[in-house]
Amino acid sequence: MEEKAVMDALVQMKRTGNLLNELLDLTQQMGEAIDRNDQVSIQMLIAMREEPLAKLQAADKALREQLEALPDREEAGQLAAILNGGSAEDGERTAKMLCDQVAVNRRRLKQVTDLDRILNQRMGREKSAYQ
Repeated sequence: MEEKAVMDALVQMKRTGNLLNELLDLTQQMGEAIDRNDQVSIQMLIAMREEPLAKLQAADKALREQLEALPDREEAGQLAAILNGGSAEDGERTAKMLCDQVAVNRRRLKQVTDLDRILNQRMGREKSAYQ
């Protein structure tokens, strides 16, 4: 695989990881506001979560566009496999770093979605989006 393509994907995945960390922090703060029954803070934190969510969508779009722009379909397939949780070939240090970052991002995303589900069910009860 071309080193530049892998490095570009790694940069996007690191950016995604930072955004997921920010989103998790805001979601945890929202949980604390729910515990305090602080409606103003809850509304403010919901609004604050929109920015990292929009940036996450932009990072995902950039990765998809990067894959589509690769001239070598086999290389694009290998990179897509890694981005979907596959492993890198032995000896490719940057690809291994990308695999590790993808795994970290998947774990962080699971934390965010699990916490979001809990908070949504607490706030929405029978009207929860997760029913």
